[in-house]
Amino acid sequence: MVEIETQDFNLNTYFTKELGMNKKDLAELRLRLEEEFDVQLPKNIFKEFNTIGEIIGFIEAEQGR
Repeated sequence: MVEIETQDFNLNTYFTKELGMNKKDLAELRLRLEEEFDVQLPKNIFKEFNTIGEIIGFIEAEQGR
C-alpha cells in the first residue's frame, strides 16, 4: 500500500494521478474502507469515482441508507 501523509491530499486529490496508487493499492483501499465504515463498495468503484471527496460522498450516502 502506498504511504501517504495527511498533508499530501485534500478532497480534490486523485488517487492515481496525484497519489500514484495502482490497481492493487486501490483494491486494498476498497477493502479497508469497507471494513472501517461497514459498507459494501462496488469492485469497480475507482473507475467511477476518482477523488477522495467522491469516495467520501459515496460512503456518506451509503451510511445514510
